[in-house]
Amino acid sequence: MRGKILAKDYKEELANIAEQKRFRQSAGNLLLSMLYKVEDSFTNYETVKREVPVRDEFLKNIVDNVRKNCNSIEIAEPHTDLARELKENKCKIISDNANKEKRVISFPNEKNVLYAICKASLPEMDEKLSTTEKAILTAIWIGKCISISEVIRDFNGWSWSILPKEIESTECNIIYILLSYLYGYNFINNIDSHNLKALKKNMPDELWDQLEKFATQFYLSYDKNENEQVLKMLATYKTKLSQMKDQETYIEEIGKEKKHKLSEIRKIDEIISDPQELKKQYLAYNLKLKNEDKIFSVSYYEELLQKKRAEAVEKISMFNKMQNPNEFLRYRDELRLKIKFFETKTDISKFQNEFLKCFEKKIDATNDRKGLIDLIYEIRYLNFLPNCKMKLTNLEKKLIPKAIEGRVLNPISNNDDLDYRLLKGIFDTQVISLEALYIRLTACDEGIKVKIYDGENCESQYIVELPEGSSVEIKRTKKTKIFE
Repeated sequence: MRGKILAKDYKEELANIAEQKRFRQSAGNLLLSMLYKVEDSFTNYETVKREVPVRDEFLKNIVDNVRKNCNSIEIAEPHTDLARELKENKCKIISDNANKEKRVISFPNEKNVLYAICKASLPEMDEKLSTTEKAILTAIWIGKCISISEVIRDFNGWSWSILPKEIESTECNIIYILLSYLYGYNFINNIDSHNLKALKKNMPDELWDQLEKFATQFYLSYDKNENEQVLKMLATYKTKLSQMKDQETYIEEIGKEKKHKLSEIRKIDEIISDPQELKKQYLAYNLKLKNEDKIFSVSYYEELLQKKRAEAVEKISMFNKMQNPNEFLRYRDELRLKIKFFETKTDISKFQNEFLKCFEKKIDATNDRKGLIDLIYEIRYLNFLPNCKMKLTNLEKKLIPKAIEGRVLNPISNNDDLDYRLLKGIFDTQVISLEALYIRLTACDEGIKVKIYDGENCESQYIVELPEGSSVEIKRTKKTKIFE
């Protein structure tokens, strides 16, 4: 009852927000329909996925995001100018940085408008971050939006059916889900530029390295401007590496540059130490600039000179290092690695393999009933994750006997491996509640015929060979409950 009252309150609140912001009626109606579908599907979404917020928090976040981050929501009806503006995209966020306002445009679909609201609510990217840091945050943030819209996209109130073509990026979806299952929804859902280092600290180096590589490959295709910057950076690296091929000539060249920088520092020191000369140089510098670019303070001009001096000192320090043979070789190797990092294509299988190692440790560390049930659901969910081709057999083989020992699953035979093969069908069904499943075994020429039932419906059937020395009780007419 409490959930229904809360949901009703949020609908009223959302309707008031739409009215206050003067959304068109079509947008207001779509928002309310969206919230109704979220309410209708959330329990199943929560049951299947496990790592999600509580219902009240989920609904509150949606309403708060509309209030704080959506200054307007416009619905692009088919064959209209707005629809043509969207083109192949399902939604679009137009930001007015001056007024910090966001205009949301979406096709008339509840899933699309929910995704758009989530995307409009993402924080601004800190431009001081490195390309790899931006890549990881972007992948997680997009994965977060996909995960939230999943409650409508893949659930309709009574069934779970994944629609891969409706997922904006299966790569980001995979990254977000895998990290959520390792580190929890609350931590991953709140990752930003301020706590990204905490994520790295919690991760094994091998998993972080693969996350960096995979996220960067995605990001360079996602952000065209960043891709151009990386291409320029790569060109600089390659030019520098080419110059370093002839060590003797390179050392000679940096020696000349070092002398030039030392001369530059002496000249700056002379100007700064003489107030008259400083003012003279300030006036001469200003004469070369357009009115809108002119400097209106001698002290500010002095700051520019000090900055230029610091850059020259840093360059000289670098030149001194390069004149050391060991430092020269180290820097050259670093350049090669940087070029290789951006030019080597990676695939998600390596990231997934590192994830599997971490998830296996999670199974080893889990002993409580709720934790074991969550793991069963999570592995089942991973089995259906689009474009995620992990081999989960080892995890399933480890988890099923542990779940039997922990009195979560009923034992079927006297053999752990046979129990796995008899019960593995629970990971291949898309029923909402796994606890409602039954198993029926019948003898056949090949071994044992297994049927998994959800009520009276047979969800799956398969043949299992009976290993020598193992035994299993066959109840020809009776279905046995799988979960205790």
